Amino acid sequence: MAIKTKSTKAIYSVFLSVFLAIVHSFPTLADECTTIGASSSTSSIGARCTAEPSCVIVGETHMLEWKSPNPAKIIVVCIHGLGLCARAYKPLAQELSIAGIDGFGVNVRGFGPDRVKTEYAKLNCLETVGDVNKLLLNIHKEHPDFKVYLIGESMGGALAIRIAAENPTLVNGVICSAPAWKLLKMRTTAVKGVFELFLFQKRPGFAARGVIHQATKDKELSKHWLSDPSHKLKLSLGEAKAFLGFISKTDEFAKQLEVPILIVQGLNDHLVSAKAVSKLFKDIPSEDKTFLIDGKGEHLILEEGNFSPAILERLIGWIKTDEYPQSKQTRIEVINDQTLTAKEKRDLFRLKRLATGIDKNP
Repeated sequence: MAIKTKSTKAIYSVFLSVFLAIVHSFPTLADECTTIGASSSTSSIGARCTAEPSCVIVGETHMLEWKSPNPAKIIVVCIHGLGLCARAYKPLAQELSIAGIDGFGVNVRGFGPDRVKTEYAKLNCLETVGDVNKLLLNIHKEHPDFKVYLIGESMGGALAIRIAAENPTLVNGVICSAPAWKLLKMRTTAVKGVFELFLFQKRPGFAARGVIHQATKDKELSKHWLSDPSHKLKLSLGEAKAFLGFISKTDEFAKQLEVPILIVQGLNDHLVSAKAVSKLFKDIPSEDKTFLIDGKGEHLILEEGNFSPAILERLIGWIKTDEYPQSKQTRIEVINDQTLTAKEKRDLFRLKRLATGIDKNP
């Protein structure tokens, strides 16, 4: 959906900053965590945080880290979606660890415990690209014989695509779930956002709740999203504009991707346009790309433990390519499609056509 006028852009930006302003109190990890002295850790990747077992501090930045008891010499770097933080990957990290896959969960600037610091207080996708690049360089320095993959969902997917496009030698492959590019129902929710700006200054209003409802129909997940203090976010107008500008270029960077890539998309995603993601997949020039459509998937598929057994099996199988050999080709796969409605079957048919370029009008 094109944004044609400056006034419309301003409304969208105001809305974005409003509906994501979930303003509960935030007990920050930065106040709780301390770094073990430098002498206790010689790793260039990160020093262990004493308060949170899964937390390490790289430079001055907190992130998740997990290590498998039976490592397969594979490391993934996970990037979360807008409104969440690195902790959203904890359930997936547990499963990956069992499969022999080590990893890190990165907090995008403006999110997580470090946002109490001036330099990390505001959402900044461009600076986060640099942060992840430094992490990848350190991983290769520490583990030169390991394979390294990026995993990103929504905003994290847009970040992963850009990082891999700009630094293809640092990653062996990319996994993106619903990469942010085209957002649905922006005009309607923008109007709600303007009213919410005046009516709901101290708590989530109908715009914020409406967006969460677009993301999921799971009542427990919605409640968790609204109440978890780690999910607090308040964007300024400048942050909102920068975010929209960043994701608007997702397809531009996708057209530069040469590394193997797995795109995951929920058929019932009502927040990011599944049709636009199908077109993005078509535009990727990589000789080894897979489009995996989850027939029952919503917007969140990888984060907050929202993955299905079928998704998990395919995800691990794709990462561990040595154990699951596959030829270089374009693949379109569908899972969880046993009980689709007539409408869902039509939508699935359209996504397949868009992904292959048969239907050129998303």
